[in-house]
Amino acid sequence: MHGRIDREHGADGTQSHRAQAGPARLEVIGIEGLPEVRPGDDLTALLAAHLHGTLQDGDVLCISTKIISKAAGLVVPPEQKDAAVREQAVRTVARRRHGTVVTSIVQLAHGPVMAAAGIDSSNAPDGLLLLPEDPDACARQIRSALQDATGCALAVILTDTSSRIWRHGVGDIALGAAGLASLQDLRGTADSQGRRMAVTVRNLADELAAAADLVKGKTAGIPAAIIRGAEHALAEPGVPASALSRTGPDDWFRRPSLESVWQALGLRLEDEPVAAMDPEPAPDRVEQAIQVALRTRHEAEQIGDIHVEHAHCSRDHDGEHVSDVERSSVVNPEPLLRRDGMELYVLPGADTPRGWARAGALVERLRTALAAEAIADDDPALRAIRIHLEAPCPRKHPEENAR
Repeated sequence: MHGRIDREHGADGTQSHRAQAGPARLEVIGIEGLPEVRPGDDLTALLAAHLHGTLQDGDVLCISTKIISKAAGLVVPPEQKDAAVREQAVRTVARRRHGTVVTSIVQLAHGPVMAAAGIDSSNAPDGLLLLPEDPDACARQIRSALQDATGCALAVILTDTSSRIWRHGVGDIALGAAGLASLQDLRGTADSQGRRMAVTVRNLADELAAAADLVKGKTAGIPAAIIRGAEHALAEPGVPASALSRTGPDDWFRRPSLESVWQALGLRLEDEPVAAMDPEPAPDRVEQAIQVALRTRHEAEQIGDIHVEHAHCSRDHDGEHVSDVERSSVVNPEPLLRRDGMELYVLPGADTPRGWARAGALVERLRTALAAEAIADDDPALRAIRIHLEAPCPRKHPEENAR
């Protein structure tokens, strides 16, 4: 029978601040000598045999998700990568272009947002590796089997490499967790100056995953590590890693600035351009903004599709009374856009209330699309663009043209 370490938890599953704050020292031990994992291998049995006599009560075992994927045979050929990304994704957050390569940043079913759905080719000699469908379930299964085999109370973290918003570089995060107080709630406890903390919730799972990666590395062939001295982080049943992802209403960064504006302008995902990974020259960004503005909202076929209540009546060439509303319902040309250097000129397609409304809508779409381009990089060349709304040239009567 293996031991058990009890900890107090909040209503949301986070570890209470009344639990031990943390150790003064941690030891991180890389697990060397594990054989190359192949599809169909019993990974739990392999780990149990290799770690026999090594594990202790309170250890946190961090395992690279790659070897989970290898054992499960989650491998696809490189030419199927794009299809695999679409299949793994529950939504597309953004797409970025680097040369001719387009990378999709997507949200996975178990919560995290990752580039290319976390599909990876490094340390994968047989093809591209997919992430397991439910990393938390994998972590629970491995933990249960290892505790039964060793008699030790453990926590298990499945780790993978990811980038973070506002930070350069990559680091390991927890994709799966079992037996771990993944979140430590410090709200209500006092800091070193005696002030009560109001919002601090520590992400212990990611911190431990990153610590393990310092000895696992990316090229050393060490797919697992033991963290010793973190007994305070163990919990039963613990908080799954899926609870670490901000999704739904809690997602502050559901889409990047460009894509958020494009979506607000009514573009469907398939109609959105693919922005470059690195900032492009201002002329390219101006052209992209123009193309975005010219694409109509998918909710309506036409820009500025409005109802004009007060129609102005006039006579047509045959002397009949025809309202502008009736005329525009038959002839409803698009606004005209003319570019002269840094000046953009929008002209109504028809000198009618509807025509002017549609032209005005295009002016505002242009302004909005250009402003979106300037959010991340406020290039003076973008601010120099001027947009003018001009009256169309008067159309001559056919008899006047004949003179």
